[in-house]
Amino acid sequence: MVDECPSTYEMIRGYGLLAMVVPLTISTAIAVIVTGGFDPLGLFLAAVVGFSIHVSMNLYNDIYDTRQGCDTLESGKSIFSGGSAVIVREPALEGKMFTIARSGLVMGLIGTLGLMYISARELWPIFAFIFLSAAFLSKYYTAEPIKFAYRGLGEIVIWLGFGPFAVLLGAAAQGIPFHPLVLAIMPVTGLSTLIFAWGGEMVDMPYDLKAGKRGLVIRLGGLRSGIYGLMVLHALLIGNMIFAAYVFPDGWILILAIVPYILMLPKVFTLLFRGLGSEEGIYERAKMNFLSFVVFSVFVMIGFVVLALM
Repeated sequence: MVDECPSTYEMIRGYGLLAMVVPLTISTAIAVIVTGGFDPLGLFLAAVVGFSIHVSMNLYNDIYDTRQGCDTLESGKSIFSGGSAVIVREPALEGKMFTIARSGLVMGLIGTLGLMYISARELWPIFAFIFLSAAFLSKYYTAEPIKFAYRGLGEIVIWLGFGPFAVLLGAAAQGIPFHPLVLAIMPVTGLSTLIFAWGGEMVDMPYDLKAGKRGLVIRLGGLRSGIYGLMVLHALLIGNMIFAAYVFPDGWILILAIVPYILMLPKVFTLLFRGLGSEEGIYERAKMNFLSFVVFSVFVMIGFVVLALM
């Protein structure tokens, strides 16, 4: 039987695009809370920028991790790892993936120019900064010569890209870039996405070690330390949500929104510790960690939408 050619959805890792949906939804909801209004064109253009650069980042990540030996057929079996192994299976697709990645940056630029066109002049530097910074980080997250993810800096890139940068993009598109409520929520989506990526590092650790990729899980000393690091990230996420609940009007709704996620955490960490010493066990436990990211994302978006509609 001939294997099917990987789909575009698989190449761009479409399941992970939720990480961009959340900050754009939250920042737009905050704009409605603050101003009572909503700019649909601003949201559309912000989405063009955010999703285009996110797709570019995913593709560049796969291309350069494959070239540098991190992505293998074995590591590609897990959707919770850092790569899809598409090029490992179909090397001829590298050119197509480069084309899509570069097209993503072009679309991001077009979206940025569109935001500048519809926005006040004082917002232009913000949009330019977000695009230029995000475009640079999307490629050099794994590309030579910088390779942030190989130097223990990839986690900072993920937090910035899906936290402060993405929330700022959505808020600026609605004309409230540095409102206190926007600043209060900026870390949250970066932390939730980093939690997802952290689980991927735990799955990928044997392959990363062979390729010389030294993320924080490896630098902290391995799986057990990585689990404790994951605990810290979850704690920071909960702490930021408690703070947001304090500063937002009717913020108790946000506490309710994170209850399903919090109820999952004991099982997540029980399974993670039980999976120590078993690669298959770590894979299954990373899946639970990913599900906690999904549950958090969905319910928190609902919480902010409810606040905006009140």
